[in-house]
Amino acid sequence: MSLTGTPFFVITVVVMIAAMALLAFVWNRIPGPTPVRYAGRIGATVFSQIAAVIVVLVYVNNTMGPFYDSWQDLFGGNENQSTSATNVSAGGATSEKLSFKTYLPGVQTTIARGPASGIVGSLYVWLPPQYNDPAYANKNFPVVELLPGTPGTPQAWFGSMKVQDQIEPLIAAGKVKPMILVSAKLNVLPGGVDPGCADTPPPNGAKTATWLYQDVPGLIAANFRTASGPRNWAIMGYSAGAYCAVNLTVHHPEVFHAAVSLSGYNGPEAPIVARNPALKNINDPYLVLRGEKHQPDIALLLAGSVQDPGTIPAAKKLLSVLHTPGPNQLLTVQYGGHTTDVWRAMLPSSLLWLSARLG
Repeated sequence: MSLTGTPFFVITVVVMIAAMALLAFVWNRIPGPTPVRYAGRIGATVFSQIAAVIVVLVYVNNTMGPFYDSWQDLFGGNENQSTSATNVSAGGATSEKLSFKTYLPGVQTTIARGPASGIVGSLYVWLPPQYNDPAYANKNFPVVELLPGTPGTPQAWFGSMKVQDQIEPLIAAGKVKPMILVSAKLNVLPGGVDPGCADTPPPNGAKTATWLYQDVPGLIAANFRTASGPRNWAIMGYSAGAYCAVNLTVHHPEVFHAAVSLSGYNGPEAPIVARNPALKNINDPYLVLRGEKHQPDIALLLAGSVQDPGTIPAAKKLLSVLHTPGPNQLLTVQYGGHTTDVWRAMLPSSLLWLSARLG
């Protein structure tokens, strides 16, 4: 059973109520000597408190995440066991046709294996209303890849972030171009380990960067009418996903022209990357851009909150090393911490900015 959604939450509430009822029932009914009675009362009390805490955690996971969608995500079972790559053509593209199912109205999902990375991960795709309009039958659409934080799951973009509810009225009003949104699994390592948005060596690493910049675009292009070229592909993320969006764009301007960072940071924080000096330096967008004589042709929107320490200074620091500021911008909000409420409030401005960069 999924850790998200109403059924599991209802089960936890029922268990909590039963635990409290049991506590009240057995309090004066436990037989035996005094130590046994006290031990029984303590055990029943602890059980009821644990049940109550679980209800709160499940509620937070449902409303602010989800951070964990399955028991595999929570306890380290790995749906992402690497497999041998097949059906890979030049440039890492794949012709694999995927089978999608409905996740939410307008949002479809699938599990896919990356032919270049060997990673198996979930994808969530939202198509603009125009996609199935006969008037747009020959239209190829730009794409924005969406990345969650760590911990975090790709469905959070369509759950707590509600990006589909933000973009639909903007498209209807003609303020944002019709575009495809695809949310990809970022946390591909078992046990909630931060993968660091990098290709890390075995036995504990994974080709996370390859999955995100090569496999995901290839799989989406093979299954939907997508416009080609970096001017038609962008990437956006929050928290760890924000760092990852910028890092991938800096290293792969041939794939992504524009990136949006919502409360991101510059240097890699994942231990699997940070403990390797060479890997750490090459995955620090600030250091990479500062050392580039000829910087890549990219556009960055870096957003932060005054009440989220470090996000605005990090954004200003990165923007300061750009040779040509051009379309690069800093978006700031005055209130709110490191939460989905803040990132959700940043979405309208971010989508408007992205629309102007795409196509």
